[in-house]
Amino acid sequence: MLHRGPLLLVVVCAAMLGCGQDEGGPQLAEVSGTVNYHGKPLEGANVTMISPGGHLSSGTTTSDGKFKMTTAGRPGVPLGKAKVGVVKMSAPAVKADVASMKPEDMQKMQVAGGGKATELTPKSEIPERYAQPDRSGLGAEVVADVQKNVFTFDLVD
Repeated sequence: MLHRGPLLLVVVCAAMLGCGQDEGGPQLAEVSGTVNYHGKPLEGANVTMISPGGHLSSGTTTSDGKFKMTTAGRPGVPLGKAKVGVVKMSAPAVKADVASMKPEDMQKMQVAGGGKATELTPKSEIPERYAQPDRSGLGAEVVADVQKNVFTFDLVD
């Protein structure tokens, strides 16, 4: 008599593991690169790529301007032409320790700022046109050959 238990277990495990690299999503290829602003590496910038299928990939630049992209927590970007965006926001210039302020002190600070806590609002350190992948003018053709998926984005004013 054939015992179906072990066979069923093998079939269930194979189904859970999947048959390919994509785990139900698009095929990804590793993507890396560098972002420069005025010829210098841009540290702490967020790089986004939107693939033709609408998948969002992201990465953050290191002190040397280098980044590596991930999609849904997996390394890489879906194959095809991707639209690219870059955002670099300044840290808010906090003039006071907000965590230790009393509500009335916060209210005074807001009134002094004309109703806005402007010193707490981060500002873009690069031209804002780069923030929207649809309008940035930046793009990348992601191919299966990872050697060709190293991009340099030189941003200017």
